Amino acid sequence: MRLLITDLDNTLYDWVSYFAKAFQAMVTKLAVLLAVDEETLKNEFKRVHQRYGNSEHPFAVLDLPSVRTHFPGASRSEMFQHLEGPLAAFRDARGKYLKLYPSVYSTLVWLSDRGVVVVGHTEAIAELAYYRLQMLGILPFFTHLYALDGELEPHPDPNRDSEQFRPQAGLITFVPKEERKPNPALLQDICSNEGFPFSDGCYVGDSLVRDVAMAKRAGLTAVWARYGTNYPADLWQAVVRVTHRTELDVARESELRAMFHDTQPDHTIDSFSEILPFFDNSEAKSLSDMPAEQPADVA
Repeated sequence: MRLLITDLDNTLYDWVSYFAKAFQAMVTKLAVLLAVDEETLKNEFKRVHQRYGNSEHPFAVLDLPSVRTHFPGASRSEMFQHLEGPLAAFRDARGKYLKLYPSVYSTLVWLSDRGVVVVGHTEAIAELAYYRLQMLGILPFFTHLYALDGELEPHPDPNRDSEQFRPQAGLITFVPKEERKPNPALLQDICSNEGFPFSDGCYVGDSLVRDVAMAKRAGLTAVWARYGTNYPADLWQAVVRVTHRTELDVARESELRAMFHDTQPDHTIDSFSEILPFFDNSEAKSLSDMPAEQPADVA
C-alpha cells in the first residue's frame, strides 16, 4: 500500500487521558478563583460544549455564566487575563500528559523515508488538531489534514503571534459536519483527492464503529488500533461528564453500534509500528532498520 490515512486522537496519542487531566486541572483552579463548586462549573461547560457541538471548544471557559458573572462587562481579552491561572493549569497538564504513543514517531519516520503518503483525518477542530501535531513534532510527516471547521473567534490573547500557529496554505481540508464518521464517502473522497485507488489505502483508527466500519465500507484496508481503547475508565467518565453529545447523539451512537456490532477489522494492532508490514513490499529487511524514537525535547 502507498497511502496511510490515520485517525489522530487515541491513535497517535492518548487524547482521553490528556484532556481529562488537563481539563480537571483547569476546573480545580477555576473553582477556587470564582468561589464556585466544580460540579456547577462542569454543568456549565457541558451546556457550552453542546452549544458549539464540540467537547473541546477552545476557550469555552470564557462563555461560562459563572465567569461572566464574576467579571461583569469584561471583554474576551480581559477575561483571558483574569483566567490566566486556570488556563495555565490546563497548558501545564497538557505539556505533561499529551505524548505520542510508543513507536508512533519512529514509524512515521520510516514511512516518510519510503515515500508513503501520510494523511490525517479527525473529527477534532482543525486548529486544535494542527496544533497538537505541531506540538508533538510530527506535523512534517503529514501531506494533508482533514478536519472540522470550528468557525472560531479570534484568539483572546492580543499579544499572541498568530503567524506561528497558522497552517501553511493547502495543508488542511475542512470536512463538512454532515460527512462525519462513519460515512464511507469521506475516505473515498480523501483517496480521490490524494490520487490513490481505494485498494492502495490503509485506514488506522481506535473506534470499531466509527473508524473500522467506515474503512471497510469504503473499500480500504481497515486497521483497528486496539491500544487506543486502553485508558482508565474514570478518565473516560470525566470526559463524558462534560461531553457535547446530546440525547439524540447518544441515540445515534447506539444505532451505529447495533448496525456495526459484527464489524471485524482486517488487522488489529497493539502498537502503531505494527502497520509497517502493510507498506513493506520489497524491503523486508528495512523493518529492522527502524529509526530512533522521538527526541526527548520535541514534545
